Amino acid sequence: MKDDKLAESTARDDENQTSKCSKADSTRGVESSYKVWLIVAGIILIGLAFRAKLLDAFFLDFDESMHFQVARQPTLSDAWRASREHTHPPLAFLVYHYWMKLGDSERMLRLPALLFSISTLVLGFVWLKELLGPRPALVGLAFLTFSMPMVHLGALMRGYTLLLTFIFAALYLQERFLRTHSTIALAGSGCCLAFAMLTHYSTAWLMLVLGLLVTFRVISGTLPRRAVVSWIILQFVLLGLCVAMYFGHIKQFINSNAKTDLWDFWLYDSSYDPVTTHPVYLALMRTLEYIKYLSGALWMLIAGLVLFGSLVMLRKGFQDTGSKWIALERSMMVLLPLVVAMLLFHFRIYPVGHTRHSMWLIPFVVLGLAAATLPLVRRPGFGRVAVFTLVISLWIYSYAYPNVWKLQTTQTPIMARKTVALLKKTVPEGATILTDGSTRNVLEYYLVGDFVTHGKPLGGGYTEYQMAGYRVISIPKFHFFMYDIRADWTNYFKAFGENATKPIWVTYLGFEVPDNDPALIFKRFPPGRLIKKISHLDNQILHVQFRDPGKKITVNSNKKETP
Repeated sequence: MKDDKLAESTARDDENQTSKCSKADSTRGVESSYKVWLIVAGIILIGLAFRAKLLDAFFLDFDESMHFQVARQPTLSDAWRASREHTHPPLAFLVYHYWMKLGDSERMLRLPALLFSISTLVLGFVWLKELLGPRPALVGLAFLTFSMPMVHLGALMRGYTLLLTFIFAALYLQERFLRTHSTIALAGSGCCLAFAMLTHYSTAWLMLVLGLLVTFRVISGTLPRRAVVSWIILQFVLLGLCVAMYFGHIKQFINSNAKTDLWDFWLYDSSYDPVTTHPVYLALMRTLEYIKYLSGALWMLIAGLVLFGSLVMLRKGFQDTGSKWIALERSMMVLLPLVVAMLLFHFRIYPVGHTRHSMWLIPFVVLGLAAATLPLVRRPGFGRVAVFTLVISLWIYSYAYPNVWKLQTTQTPIMARKTVALLKKTVPEGATILTDGSTRNVLEYYLVGDFVTHGKPLGGGYTEYQMAGYRVISIPKFHFFMYDIRADWTNYFKAFGENATKPIWVTYLGFEVPDNDPALIFKRFPPGRLIKKISHLDNQILHVQFRDPGKKITVNSNKKETP
């Protein structure tokens, strides 16, 4: 009897001790979680300060002004119809349509991008934490927060932070589906992908990548039949959305001049000549240029870490599950999106490199980088934390800090307003102004404002707009440095008729681009005379008179023509 009582007493003591240990572990876990989220909040708040600094640092550029043109439409249906003229889906335009009711200053128009940066960064951290744990996720969050393209996107009137919010939400919910087989998580992921598709068409490539990755899981046999059937149904729904968007909107741009112009610009914006560089090497280098675009001077180190991170994911996947297929899927989460991007570029389907159109890749680059730190940060230690904090701080100080807090640029709102004021002072009301597409977009905001304009095609790619009392005609290309009026005189004459050889005003913004130097632009103009030239920084207002380049000129000995 005494032995029974003693055993019972010992059991109670063990239970109490276990309960105390469990509570202590739980308390430590909660405290650790609080600390992690305090660090997350600190990183994001500092990142928001960087973005807020840039909200009115630049004038509203041509892409932002294009969003403004659509958003300023009087009704939602008008905004939707106007959005169809551009190569982007409608959701971001419609969000800005309602947001503009709160104000239309540069700072106000860019504020939604900053606000969506918060959700992007939080969801990005949550997704990385689900995959790797809190410490590697903090490294990934720091990269997401202070990568300069991410900083810029958080201070632009564009839809990219909204897009990345949906992308990270979809990635997190899909990871929850793979772990718990929850159809609710799967449906949520599908909804987020659908909204992302309505924000930017690069989502189609994300859907392709995620579909291939989950296929590895299906092959592994670790998903129950119900989960597989639900996933297959979702793929057909998303495919239907893509088909609808293609035939309802995208198809009109497939063989258009807009596509040709965009590819001319994307191929031009690179250190590698697409004509002389081997296609495979070119695609690889363009992908590395994208990592450089994200990383700054340390791009080679970060590219190496991303590659190493794919190996860490391979090992971690096998250790966690014992499945080679899941291990391969984990590793390919880093590599497959980059391979798909290279193939899309190789076949001239979609760009990769120094372009915001490649931002759908950033979750996977960040995943590779964060995974590479896992072997070092798995175990806590003051020394390791100090080293990582120092390295990340030095990267931020050498990369993001000078590009934001020591920024020197002429491309300010004050500059844009002074240039427009100079144009109004110089060019008489009712005059015809020839400009390029990029400058015309900016004039829509700084010259026209809330008044809605509509283009009138003149033939040959030229379009006429009535803007603040001026007849503004845009050339067929987005920039003067991409167009040779001399070589395309036939279309110029088609647009202007008998006025083709009469004096005309020409204006364009320089955008701090060396190719916009007047000496280079003049070489693309037909022969003629320069009547007047006024400059404000790198912005030009010219009064010129062109001659037909195909006609020979007999020079009067008593009258010399100014070259």
